[in-house]
Amino acid sequence: MPAYPGLVPAYEYRCRVCDASFEVRRGIHSDTTTAAPCPAGHLETSRVFSAVAVSRGASAPAMAAAPAVGGGGACCGGGCCG
Repeated sequence: MPAYPGLVPAYEYRCRVCDASFEVRRGIHSDTTTAAPCPAGHLETSRVFSAVAVSRGASAPAMAAAPAVGGGGACCGGGCCG
């Protein structure tokens, strides 16, 4: 039984012919090395790797910044840097 039934990862692709960017949803055990045709039908595509942003969501409170104590540096604000 899958840990998250119904959720399928999305992979980003870019067409080398028409420069279109598009997503393809494939199962995690699917062959992701096989080229995915772009919306225009070109097979010369490549998978794009992108950064993933994760947020805490609207229901979780944001953590407040630690107050600067003493003459601390910008690295920690705790006064240990002198």
